[in-house]
Amino acid sequence: MGQSRPTAAIRPTVKPVPPEEPRIANDVLIDLRERNGLSQQDLADELTSLATQNGRAVQITRKTISRWERGEVVWPQPLYRRLLAEFFNCAGDELGFRRPRSGGREQEPAGLPQFTFAPTTPTIESHVERDQDAWRQVRSALGRNRHDLAVLAESLYPDYRVPGLKNTGAISAPNWIPDEPITLDEITLTLDGAVPEPTIMGGGPDSSAVRPLATAETRYRLYHDAVRDLAAPRLFENRLCFRLLGLDWQSPGMRFGQMGFFDAIDTNEVLAHEFAAHHLVLDGDKETLLPRATIRGLKFRKAVADPFDLDRRPLMGAIGTLTIRGGDSPSVILHQRDSGSVAGGGGMAHLLPAGIFQPSSVIPTALDADFSLWRNIQREYAEELLGHDEYDGSGKPIRYDKLEPFMSMDKALHAGHIRVFCLGVTLDALTLAGDILTVAVIAPETYDAMFANAVTANPEGAMPARAFPFEENTLTWLRESRQLSPGAAAALHFAWANRKLLVG
Repeated sequence: MGQSRPTAAIRPTVKPVPPEEPRIANDVLIDLRERNGLSQQDLADELTSLATQNGRAVQITRKTISRWERGEVVWPQPLYRRLLAEFFNCAGDELGFRRPRSGGREQEPAGLPQFTFAPTTPTIESHVERDQDAWRQVRSALGRNRHDLAVLAESLYPDYRVPGLKNTGAISAPNWIPDEPITLDEITLTLDGAVPEPTIMGGGPDSSAVRPLATAETRYRLYHDAVRDLAAPRLFENRLCFRLLGLDWQSPGMRFGQMGFFDAIDTNEVLAHEFAAHHLVLDGDKETLLPRATIRGLKFRKAVADPFDLDRRPLMGAIGTLTIRGGDSPSVILHQRDSGSVAGGGGMAHLLPAGIFQPSSVIPTALDADFSLWRNIQREYAEELLGHDEYDGSGKPIRYDKLEPFMSMDKALHAGHIRVFCLGVTLDALTLAGDILTVAVIAPETYDAMFANAVTANPEGAMPARAFPFEENTLTWLRESRQLSPGAAAALHFAWANRKLLVG
């Protein structure tokens, strides 16, 4: 029971104290715990672990949680209020505790360790620095090991492995891959402007271990805040994107909503960082990957649950296009992405072009014109192969009918010199980021004219000096190089399986 002061009857010489406040259950705290699916013992264990991470050896028990929830303790020690606020990602005054009147039932028994978050001493600041340095170390190692980590993460989803794509890091649901490639003009796109926010957005307690300390008092609110401050890539802006909501290859059609780019960082990169922290052993310059993947300890991945539940988390539509120069000797080109320049997918060979499905301008009139897979692919060709400035949403809507290279591309598409197909949608098992896989087969003369002045590098990485022959031996070699992104491996696999339809 909580400590009570002696009554006036026992100590008549002392000024009487106000009567003890009535015991009122802390329904707010109970609701916070239950909404996170935690028992009282679970919450006690989580708070004890969080205190340990912050350098405090404190043992919190189920009985402690029970006393708070029953209202037996109305104003816990600062240590516990801070831990609860950090764990539930809320302010201290949103925990349901009531600051007691003078003389009423107040705090835990005296003598508990005080927990000071404010960076008032070099020791506290050093603790924050060490935490941030450890975060950077994991993120850096993540960039160097994305392919191997994706392959390892693939084993967590045995029901979603794709025949022919084992050990590539790519997974997919059976109904996310059409029986054969579908031309883009057959696919109806629908934009839904009134979609509820997903359940998982990356700011809850299940991601707290992946978000480093911002100060001695708090962790970074969201993962992208830490990336911005501690490891910002060259390209890092929160732009409007189209969010994939549903697929139907029988119609065929795709349904989208809207989201921000940082919404994807706060889920996809949290999943990757968490997995790397649990499956990479870092010993100085040596990085060792554990031989088997386990879901144990992956709180955020457990919270995401089914990777193909599109109501549970935001899935940004990223369009990756396998470019095939057709003719008698077809060839493909790939893009070596620089991990220091991009926020996700760095360090791997990816499709070229590839880009987030998003409008070219924030001006509303651009939405209608840019809500098109083909328009997105065209812009990425202009940016990544021809070196145009990025259509970053800051300018006016693009006049596709008045501006090159879009006019020539449209003409070639209508004449049949460019044929573009959708191969389906896959996920990267590490990040659960989605790839809308497409393939563009371009006639040799058209390809050579269109990309005569192609660049050899762009802000996201470098292009190889030569194209790769589109043949089985080359594709096998590329897969065995262990540098292909899951999306690139999947696109090459599906394109090769349908090569008669695509290149004859």
